Amino acid sequence: MYEEFYGLKERPFSLTPDPDFLYLSPKHKLARAYLEYGINQRVGFVVLTGEVGTGKTTLIKSLLKTKERNQRLGVLYQTSVGSEDLLELLLREFEVRGHFSNRAARLSAFNHFLMTAYGRGEHVVLLVDEAQNLGTGALEELRLLSNLQTEKEPLLQIILVGQPGLKDRLRDPILRQLAQRVTVHYHLTPLNQEETKEYVRFRLARAGGSGIFTDSALEKLYEYTQGVPRRLNAWCDLALVAGFAEGRQEIDGEFIGTVFAAQGGSLEGPDDVGGQTADEVGTSTLVPETRFSDNGLEARIIDLSGRLTRLEGLVLEMNSQLIPVLTKVLSELATPIPEPSAKGDTPALEEFLPPENTPRLKKWSWLRIWRQKVT
Repeated sequence: MYEEFYGLKERPFSLTPDPDFLYLSPKHKLARAYLEYGINQRVGFVVLTGEVGTGKTTLIKSLLKTKERNQRLGVLYQTSVGSEDLLELLLREFEVRGHFSNRAARLSAFNHFLMTAYGRGEHVVLLVDEAQNLGTGALEELRLLSNLQTEKEPLLQIILVGQPGLKDRLRDPILRQLAQRVTVHYHLTPLNQEETKEYVRFRLARAGGSGIFTDSALEKLYEYTQGVPRRLNAWCDLALVAGFAEGRQEIDGEFIGTVFAAQGGSLEGPDDVGGQTADEVGTSTLVPETRFSDNGLEARIIDLSGRLTRLEGLVLEMNSQLIPVLTKVLSELATPIPEPSAKGDTPALEEFLPPENTPRLKKWSWLRIWRQKVT
């Protein structure tokens, strides 16, 4: 949507974990080093914990891209399962085929798979994401699976990744034996202020852009997100949408504050803005009372906030609205649209327009929709 306006090759702040956009802060480098050490040295359990949105899953996907050829890596993302279903999930993940009617049969099949892989020189690694959702029974089942080993090393390497609640689970006296097998544990924390600035600049550069967010904008982003990468992605993406709608080539701290206020703050609660509620942020942090005077500035800011609130709905309708507008423009230009040459082979609309009309169409079709919706 805004990529062409800002000269970007792709969206730099997608919420989908993308290892190509992994920013390795010193914390993330250390976490990755621990994960690689645990895998390469085939130690016992490795545990990586961190708050929601700190980049654990992105780190995992980066690890998956760089696995060695002799590694057989399986990942479990669905962890809200009981111990009776865990083995079935593992057999599916490692593509062990067959019908196994009971736990004994499933355990025998999985053990046979591990022995066969070991005989081929493969190192089997199980990576469990969102492991805090595993119940005590499922965690105990994983411990029992780690007992499958040769005389010198385990046949299955297990890495548990989860939110801080995973640490609390492992402290349960019932899981003491599992906790004793954890060789490496690292807790991933949010970025600091300087790392936050580098994170935003890094992702912009990866997408082919630079200099869009000013220093004041980066400071505001840290204030509202406390350095949590997922929050940064959400607010940076929204700020770029709003900046595009307003025709802003540069986004500063004041505009970040306006965007934040227009959305009513974060849905996570007060913790993401230093203990303030959304209402407090809107009145004290974002639009201080001292900025208002009798010259109409307050009314203009309130009006702009209302426009940005409606922007969210506009974005959702944009795709469905764009095609009718373009069709109408084409009709006015009296340029017939030829039939596609083959099924599914529909040329771009710009091909039917005279060259001089194409850039104006791109620019004014968006502006026309924006003005209709927010006025």
